[in-house]
Amino acid sequence: MKIVYYAFIAAGWVIGKVPIRITRGFAKFGGLAYYYMFPRKRRLVLKNMRRALGPGASDRQVRDTAKRACRYYADYWVDIFWLPTLPREYVLERFGTINVKPLERVVNEGKGVLIVLPHYGSWEAGAVYLANLGHFAAVAEILKPRELFDLFCRLREGIGIEIFPYDKKAETRDRMVDALKGGTILALLCDRDLKGGGVEVEFFGERTTLPPGPASLALRSGSPIVCVSTRNLPDGTWVGRVTEPIYLDGSGDKEAVIQETMQEVARRLEELIREDPAQWHMFMPAWPSDRE
Repeated sequence: MKIVYYAFIAAGWVIGKVPIRITRGFAKFGGLAYYYMFPRKRRLVLKNMRRALGPGASDRQVRDTAKRACRYYADYWVDIFWLPTLPREYVLERFGTINVKPLERVVNEGKGVLIVLPHYGSWEAGAVYLANLGHFAAVAEILKPRELFDLFCRLREGIGIEIFPYDKKAETRDRMVDALKGGTILALLCDRDLKGGGVEVEFFGERTTLPPGPASLALRSGSPIVCVSTRNLPDGTWVGRVTEPIYLDGSGDKEAVIQETMQEVARRLEELIREDPAQWHMFMPAWPSDRE
């Protein structure tokens, strides 16, 4: 697995030396090659784009969207290495927002905010914007080898993100709750539950599960949930979209509140993803029918 780590080190060096337009051109070519070279992944991406586009989309629309999805995914990896090399002001000048007032309002309340987002667009650019609003942290899956996880932590710390490892330890969850109560903006990616042990919801018209973390942390901390996305624009800029906050009522049955909340989160993530399904980086089996 160390070869993967060294490959990312090399990629970071190249991105730091080569003009960004050239880098993006090669990356998008690689994304298209990925689409054609890996038939099992291609079939999965096609199924997920069909879900996001809806049953009325033609086969050609689905194929074109799946190809674009692979190219956008390559763009995302470029941004991981490129954005930490830029001044924060460079990104903020090129970052537009839609309906951002509700987010600014809950941040100013000082009770912490749970940012829930899909694997979509360039959420690294969105992180730069969020880090500009206040103390910002994110939950990240622990990768192997450990050096690779540490590399991503350093890159994200370079754009102002504190990282909480997704290790399922009670003490880690306790630290997240304490951070939220202290006013931290905490982000969680929440559009897939790869092990299938989460809360059952309907997502794009099909039953699946999503991780209960956002709802559980919101109940414990008293912080609202805000669903957001960051979309890439054709001119090389970004735009973040914000939905209205979700406030949880902790007086009812806890399991029922968590299930209802995660169903509402699923609905809002659908809304965000459907703005441009090609920017949804869903390359994993996230529904039971895909895991069989």
